[in-house]
Amino acid sequence: NEYKSYLRMKNGFLSNGLIIIFVVFTTFNCSLTTASGEPDIGTLSQKVLLDNVYKLQHLFTHDVPKWLFDKVGSTPGDNGQMHVQKSKAKYAEQAKRMFFHAYNSYMMYAFPADELMPVSCKGRVRGLTPSRGEVDDALGRYMLTLVDSLDTLLVLKEYNSFEHATKMVIAGLSFDTDLTVNVFEVTIRVLGGLLSGHGGLLYLQSNGKAQWYSDELLQLSVDLADRLLPAFDTPTGLPVPRINLRHGVQGIKENETCTACAGTLFLEFAMLSRYTGNGTYQERARSALNYLFAKRTEYDLPGSVIDLNVGKWTRAESNVGAGIDSYFEYLIKGYILTGDDVLWKMFETQYEAARKYLTRGKYMLTVNSKSPSKRVREYQDSLQAFWPGVQVLAGDIEEAERVYEHYFNTAKVNQYTLPEASLYDTRMYWPQFYLRPELIESTYFLYQATKNPKYLQYGAEIMEAMESRCKVTCGYASLKSVNTGELEDRLDSFVLAETFKYLYLLFAEKDDIGVPLEKFVFTTEAHLVPLDISYHSSTGRPPKLRQCSKTDVTTHTWKELRFLEKYCDSKKVHPRCSPYDEPLRHSSARKLTSSLRVETFDHNDPSHVDILKSMGITLDKTADSRLHLYHDPGKAASEILGIEGVYFMKEIMEHTKMTQQTGDNVIDLREVYIKSLRLGTERTFSAGKAMFGPQLTAAYKVNGNLVKGVPYSGCTAMEPIKSKIAILERGSCMFIEKVRHAQAAGARGVVIIDNVPPVQGSVLAMSGDGVNDVNIPAVFLT
Repeated sequence: NEYKSYLRMKNGFLSNGLIIIFVVFTTFNCSLTTASGEPDIGTLSQKVLLDNVYKLQHLFTHDVPKWLFDKVGSTPGDNGQMHVQKSKAKYAEQAKRMFFHAYNSYMMYAFPADELMPVSCKGRVRGLTPSRGEVDDALGRYMLTLVDSLDTLLVLKEYNSFEHATKMVIAGLSFDTDLTVNVFEVTIRVLGGLLSGHGGLLYLQSNGKAQWYSDELLQLSVDLADRLLPAFDTPTGLPVPRINLRHGVQGIKENETCTACAGTLFLEFAMLSRYTGNGTYQERARSALNYLFAKRTEYDLPGSVIDLNVGKWTRAESNVGAGIDSYFEYLIKGYILTGDDVLWKMFETQYEAARKYLTRGKYMLTVNSKSPSKRVREYQDSLQAFWPGVQVLAGDIEEAERVYEHYFNTAKVNQYTLPEASLYDTRMYWPQFYLRPELIESTYFLYQATKNPKYLQYGAEIMEAMESRCKVTCGYASLKSVNTGELEDRLDSFVLAETFKYLYLLFAEKDDIGVPLEKFVFTTEAHLVPLDISYHSSTGRPPKLRQCSKTDVTTHTWKELRFLEKYCDSKKVHPRCSPYDEPLRHSSARKLTSSLRVETFDHNDPSHVDILKSMGITLDKTADSRLHLYHDPGKAASEILGIEGVYFMKEIMEHTKMTQQTGDNVIDLREVYIKSLRLGTERTFSAGKAMFGPQLTAAYKVNGNLVKGVPYSGCTAMEPIKSKIAILERGSCMFIEKVRHAQAAGARGVVIIDNVPPVQGSVLAMSGDGVNDVNIPAVFLT
């Protein structure tokens, strides 16, 4: 019985991700079954279990997880053999059972109400059940849970149930209600659910099924979207956060909205435009994205709440959690869907800012977007756990794993239930647990990217915690507290739309998934958007396909190249490919951008000059050795490289402004006095100051022995430098990063040596990044 319990809890690491490894072996099957039909392995001996466990150990791409042997009570040996039952399939089946326990309870006790109240076994109906305040703005008497769950049935390969559910929606759904709803929630849950259902039925029709369907879900989608469009009629073009389904914005007095609320509409509205040929939907949602990006602060960070009338940030805090989260997600997924290079550049710019200002090791911070050195709060909300999934899409696998481990460990110390908010030391801050999908979503993405079986273990532990702590007679209930386990009579529709879907996909074999996932991209609600609708024009005109050439291979960023090479042939190329079909495995060579940075630019390096040329930048050297740069985006090798050129020129101008006084080309210099006791020589050099850290003055000097830093670049963690002045070389990373590493190694000061021949008469000052965490002086020596 101990082994039976153990395999139920822990045997989730054998999966379709490892099927290539195991295909040549026969799988062990126990013929003993219980009354419920489940394999009864209680009679198996420990030796049989261990022998079968050892049998396949040498075939793992990763080591056999230690927890496997801890649970059995032994360790692997040379003479051992390994063979484990199809535990991944069993966990996939458990995820399906969990979904249907909730879904069938909703249909039996709550439908057509929006949500199920699982403890009291009844439906939650807006206006009839006690109000919960703004939380109820997601409800609109539109069969929310059923609509939100449609494509989960499709993913589970329950085609008959999917068709039956869509027929019930078509027969009974109406939006002619006098209710004010949240524009963001109704878009991602209801509009997204209807459109993914429409796409799913079209997919079935292409395979000879659902021939009865005549675009009824699409017609409902148009009806809903037309009721939402007046929300965009504001001075800024940003939608009001709430709208009445019958009366529109009449009587709505809203002056501000959150970044995610306005920036997470693009996938659904773009999908609708491409299905209908009416470009208005996509244009309104894209306009909102553009406006938010244009309003980013000088540090390229978004705030969290913005005024709808004047476009001013009313809450300047910036993070990757509640209020902003899915705005980042829709920039990169919008690019994946449409192939719009500008969306990629928008994402890349703000993702880099998030890496610089919001990331500290494994922690994701909340800072003031206008002064990112200032932390705003010292806790993290559970929505931030989605971020590793976005990092996977960006190819930032190592950072994704590091950040993910922190969120998982926070869940682990809270009995594998991630509290609604927690302190950075993993202690609970807000105690609730709403069965949110973000952590399991990131688990799924990281497993797809790495095939590391530990993520199957993590998923199994999270799923077992939900099963043991949240299951009730009529579904799954939220927890008022992860500590006490007290239940809350609440089951949000996203649990069926996202949480159970990602759990199933984590463990399911490819053949057990109802649609080919490589042909879809997920919305923030985990609804399926077919990638082939990018061929559908949002304006009714045929879409333009890019030509494939060697230029694409040599001038595009690695992410663009990934999309190009998947569909590139001698004639035409699909503008992007799904990031799910062939997981990213080797993150060591990945960078977000191939752009040249001012700090590393060497005008004597022909490759740097070539990069400038590809961005449309011409470099001229005058007779007095001054450099002149001219930018013409029209001469860039591609549209996105023209945009890169704009950013590079902006950096040049900002750098020049910081380092030179207008007119006479003079900057505030420092001196470096070096004396060699061995040679008996001494020399004084002029040096540029740092625009960060303490400033050297006549009264404040730093003395010490010199030591060459290891590594000399200073761009990674350095060997200890106890109370000495570190010498580092220029290049490869920002000046301030070098100084931070030297400071961490114990240096009392830093001298950065220029390894680039200087332009006559020029001395650079070293710029920072807006974060004031350096407390040792640094100078730049040419």
